Amino acid sequence: MKIGASARALAMCAFVLAAIPAGAAPFSIISTPTSGQRGQPITISLFDSAVSNLEAADFWLTFDSAVFSDFSASPGSATSGFSLAAGNPVSAGGSLLQVDLSLAINLGLPVDGVAGTLVDVDFLIKPDAPLADSELVFEAKPFSDYAIPRTAGRVNVMGGSVPEPISSMLVGMALLTLGVLRRRRT
Repeated sequence: MKIGASARALAMCAFVLAAIPAGAAPFSIISTPTSGQRGQPITISLFDSAVSNLEAADFWLTFDSAVFSDFSASPGSATSGFSLAAGNPVSAGGSLLQVDLSLAINLGLPVDGVAGTLVDVDFLIKPDAPLADSELVFEAKPFSDYAIPRTAGRVNVMGGSVPEPISSMLVGMALLTLGVLRRRRT
């Protein structure tokens, strides 16, 4: 095959692939950042890439209480004109807690044809949280006005930065030793 024909075929493939839209999952969980350090806050958001006639939604959030504390929630970017009611966390077995969340439009038309976050949830990663991935799950309650499939996301918990006083002490001792050796030579 000639180089010109190969280049045209490659260009045609690139053109066809560029014309096909990327198929994003309709719902996903976004965490800012995707990993967090012990003792630091983190924000978890439920993202909908194709909000369709959203007037109200009732759903659960399940999370691990051994990892996360200080739960608070607010409407997201796609639901900024909504009111949000969040229940108290209740046990879902073991260290898992489940929170009822309910979004309802205050005034106006339903949200339609946009992409954005439905709810933003703030947590504090516990100082003694296990160093591992922790799963969070959003899922619509039965008979909810808006269908939210079971949507899971993970947050990687990392250890915080630990000051190293021994390194500083070693540098100080080395400088002191150099100073003493320099005085002896003169």
